[in-house]
Amino acid sequence: MRHQSNGLLWACLGLLLSANLHAQAPLRRFLQSPAEVNRLPYGANAAAGKYVLAGDARIYYEVYGSGQPIVLLHGGVLGSTIELAAFIDELQKTYQVIAVSSRGHGKSAIGTQPVSYEQKAEDVMAVVNAVTRDSFMMLGFSDGAYTAYKVASMYPERVKKLVAIGAGEQIPGLRRVKFDPAELARLDSAYWQQQLSLMPEPEKLPAFLASLEDFYNSVVVSKALFSSIRCPVLLVAGELDRNAPLSTIISAYQMIPNSQLAIIPNAGHVVFSENFAAVWACVRPFLSPPQVPLLSLTPAMLEPVQVSGSLTTINGLQVVRVVKDTTVVAVDEPTFVKLAGVDFQDGEIELKVMSRLLPTAPDYARGFIGLAFRIDTTNTSFESIYIRPANGRAQQQVRRNHAIQYFSYPDYKFDRLRRESPEMYEAYADMGLNEWISMKIVVQGSRASLFLQGHEYPSLIVHDLKLGQERSGGIGLWVDVGTEGFFRDIAIRPYKH
Repeated sequence: MRHQSNGLLWACLGLLLSANLHAQAPLRRFLQSPAEVNRLPYGANAAAGKYVLAGDARIYYEVYGSGQPIVLLHGGVLGSTIELAAFIDELQKTYQVIAVSSRGHGKSAIGTQPVSYEQKAEDVMAVVNAVTRDSFMMLGFSDGAYTAYKVASMYPERVKKLVAIGAGEQIPGLRRVKFDPAELARLDSAYWQQQLSLMPEPEKLPAFLASLEDFYNSVVVSKALFSSIRCPVLLVAGELDRNAPLSTIISAYQMIPNSQLAIIPNAGHVVFSENFAAVWACVRPFLSPPQVPLLSLTPAMLEPVQVSGSLTTINGLQVVRVVKDTTVVAVDEPTFVKLAGVDFQDGEIELKVMSRLLPTAPDYARGFIGLAFRIDTTNTSFESIYIRPANGRAQQQVRRNHAIQYFSYPDYKFDRLRRESPEMYEAYADMGLNEWISMKIVVQGSRASLFLQGHEYPSLIVHDLKLGQERSGGIGLWVDVGTEGFFRDIAIRPYKH
């Protein structure tokens, strides 16, 4: 049956290919009405199109706009770059859009390798690396969303955010994919005329579609993949989607640690075609969320723990001043101002810090200042990342290498970590005393990353927070011996659970 099916497919599509094609005809998306055809030939735009060699296949892509990179991935089989035209139109106004034509679609080759989402992810990364070495966001539809899930799992340091449209949990038996060649040809003959005219290897299409049918009926996309995704994810789906039923979307939403959900009423699989305004209203704020309001601090919110803490002003700015009690001799201790009423597990903490050396500071003082987080109710265990600003520009390289420190109280102070795992929990960054330093700590499960001065990439990554991934607790403004510490512009963005 498979061979007969392939022959019928090629016969149907071959008739379409032999039809009178107009080279200048605008590209159109599958089932797109003539009135909706985009003015630009996305997917076949010579001015924006390029190729990159990804393993055994040349992959076609187009780049539009400038700004933060965002990768767009279309759907499978009946998908093409043109279907994402409305997104490209909007996104290129403020972002650098990288629109990829996946293997066997549009102008991308099919190659010879078996179909897998690992392969698709590597194709995407080949394209991205040809354009930028920065981190990027992703928006994928259907098969493109599943590919985006895989990219986010395989390259967590590169993917900042992901919008997945029409892609829920996929387990063999949930649905049965079967491509009826005659029906495919009959659904939209103009679409197939267009696509076949673009394909560099149209003769491989029947075998490729047969392999896709087998792949979609056997692939598993479930907890193992979803739970490994660390970036924020927005799942979008139509309420009436038959390709990705609502139950599968909700399952995926529940398995992805840092996810949001948007269900568009009375819409099907190609939800953005049916109601783009509603989809865009969900996507736009997710990609560029409003600024998290800064904490409005009052004296009642400050709970000193083995420190003196108070509100004061510097150059007209409200700041929290913190100094460690002189009675506490040991280092890496619970010496912080705890913020009342805060219970934090996963999310982002942003603030600015400045440290000065006290006149009484010992020779080994380095301006120790940072954050304690997931503090228990008795203040006897917590995680912490802090900086040593005096080390940032030291002349001794060893000191410079100790500019950033992670520790976990009470069992894993800096000296134990340095002895048992040298260099793993410390790092270098440029910084100095008596200057404001922006810190952002991103916590997800057993992982924490420190970003300094608004940099795109983290200065320190901790993969194994010692108190475990389920721990939650308070947040503290932490200092150590010899430091007069100042904290301001504190913002906390928790992730959902």
